[in-house]
Amino acid sequence: MPSHTPQYGTYHEFEKSDIFHNRIKVYPKVSFFIYSGSIYYNDEGQKAQNFHTPNGKINLYDLNVNRNLVSSSGDPQMIYPFITKEGSFSSFKTVSTDSFNNDFVYGDIISGSYPLLAGLSIDQYGATFSAAKKKVLYALRNALDYHTVLSPHYAYSSSFGDKTEQALNIISIPSIFYGSSIKKGSVKLKYYITGTLLAEASDTYRNGVLYQTSGSTTGSSIGVVMYDEGFIILTSSANLSSHEEIYKQPNEDDSCPPVDNASWHYFGATGSCNNAPLSSYAIEFSGLNYVDTITMFAHAKENQANFSNNPSFLSSSIVTAFSASYIYHEDSESEIKNILSSSYTNYSASFQPVTYISKIGIYDKDRNLIAVAGLANPVRKLEERSYTFKLKLDI
Repeated sequence: MPSHTPQYGTYHEFEKSDIFHNRIKVYPKVSFFIYSGSIYYNDEGQKAQNFHTPNGKINLYDLNVNRNLVSSSGDPQMIYPFITKEGSFSSFKTVSTDSFNNDFVYGDIISGSYPLLAGLSIDQYGATFSAAKKKVLYALRNALDYHTVLSPHYAYSSSFGDKTEQALNIISIPSIFYGSSIKKGSVKLKYYITGTLLAEASDTYRNGVLYQTSGSTTGSSIGVVMYDEGFIILTSSANLSSHEEIYKQPNEDDSCPPVDNASWHYFGATGSCNNAPLSSYAIEFSGLNYVDTITMFAHAKENQANFSNNPSFLSSSIVTAFSASYIYHEDSESEIKNILSSSYTNYSASFQPVTYISKIGIYDKDRNLIAVAGLANPVRKLEERSYTFKLKLDI
């Protein structure tokens, strides 16, 4: 069982009633705003000192955030992961066994790159069952059919439509943005034209089905949310207004396609030919995450915690050399300094040991220091006083 020791240097073992394990459920708010081909996460733009994390993305471990050094070759000098090929056969997961055996010799350095970024992905697929669409739908088919207990709108194929024959707009949200899952019923989509709200959709019945709550097709189903997997699948292609804009990606010859009417199929069209400058989009939801915490109560009881190892605690030096340089002993005649003040001039109050607790160390069963809690202001400890310090640690 772990123990705690205030500044005075003696150990006290935690009792069972002093340690509590808790699990906190939190709902972090998340929002994405999409405009002119750019995605903004929680309404924040890229900071001036953040050179390698684009808007709307999260940099895992914040690596290479403030590195903008350039080598003689013109490449930024950034940290990167590397492994030297040796007999242990250690390598990166992205390097296949054949590539490891044939492309590298012993002593070669296999390197990767940082930063590792995560961001929103929005992909539109037409009604035709293309190879790219087939790859995505086959990966999601089992999960879609699994969620049909909530609503038949999830079904891969049902009376509400066959996903292989529907025009789809699939929004992928990495789990680093929301945690364990997306909170049920928290998803809201907003479609703006020149800054004016054109249409809004949300999970009205908390069953994963998105219904339009404002706009020309209010009340109709526009898609589903896969809360555990982090996908929003929009199936509606109905026109939302007479507004027309180029929403599609450039053709193979880099020419721009014709204009289209605003619809949920083009929601978040970041890869369009000219970034659809008149349209903007907002995605709002709450994440669901669990934080395990441990709460510990460290007690400084009456008539305890009244000694300090600080040399200033005594009126003279606590250690005195005796006879030889290898022999030390404590001066038994040293007196504890009286720091109590008196209300009378030129008169000291009666002696009473006083200490100030400034830090609490947490030790494991082998008395290895594993954590230190520091007080913002040292606490004055008199003999007749007792204190209990509440320590909380997220694990």
